[in-house]
Amino acid sequence: MITIQAFGSSSKGNCYRIKTSTNGDELLLDAGLPFKEIQRYCHFNFVHLCGVLVTHQHGDHCKAVQDLLKLGHRVYMLKDTAEAIYVSGYHKVVYITPRIQFSVGNFTILPFELEHDVPNVGFLISDGTEKLLYITDTYYCRYTFKGVNHIMVECNHSYEILNQRVDDGYLHEKRMERLIQSHFSLENVIKFLKSMDLTRCQDIRLLHLSDENSNAVIFKQSVEAATGKYVIVEQERSSL
Repeated sequence: MITIQAFGSSSKGNCYRIKTSTNGDELLLDAGLPFKEIQRYCHFNFVHLCGVLVTHQHGDHCKAVQDLLKLGHRVYMLKDTAEAIYVSGYHKVVYITPRIQFSVGNFTILPFELEHDVPNVGFLISDGTEKLLYITDTYYCRYTFKGVNHIMVECNHSYEILNQRVDDGYLHEKRMERLIQSHFSLENVIKFLKSMDLTRCQDIRLLHLSDENSNAVIFKQSVEAATGKYVIVEQERSSL
């Protein structure tokens, strides 16, 4: 069984911890919070942390990477990402390649390409008993996945809210275009989820909601109605 804790899920910082009940191994999915905050959320205990997976180079996903590397933790990322954040010289950096599977502790991980304004990947993660899908900072996913138990997916904005804010003069059209071309909208998230076989899905977690261009209640209700699944909005940091 895989358990999930959200430490941060917004443009201010994204970081999640997953744990397998098989042997207690843990992974961090992105490390976009100050390292001291991650330490506190983990109660200063990294004994079971076997790796850190980084999706891309933006600071709200990789802020604590250097600190984690200095402590000797292996951090898995694209070569482009490592070079962009100036950590390619650290020997604990492990380069990953989209669609090439690798193992970390008790987890098997398949990275895959996503569509953002910089090189970016999502992860399909298995602990041998369950599968977890992690997708963030993309406007589209070209792949579908079978047998997934837990889905963690960005749901940043909705077209309806963006258009209304442009009409009201609160959002510039260029900014709206950038959001549409780099982040997952509610409408596209629903299309993506409906394209998948959700038979084994236990829960869907909506990540990285925009502070101004989203509505947590409406997003949760919309995804629940479209999928019939239990939906959690990871808008605030979880208390541990």
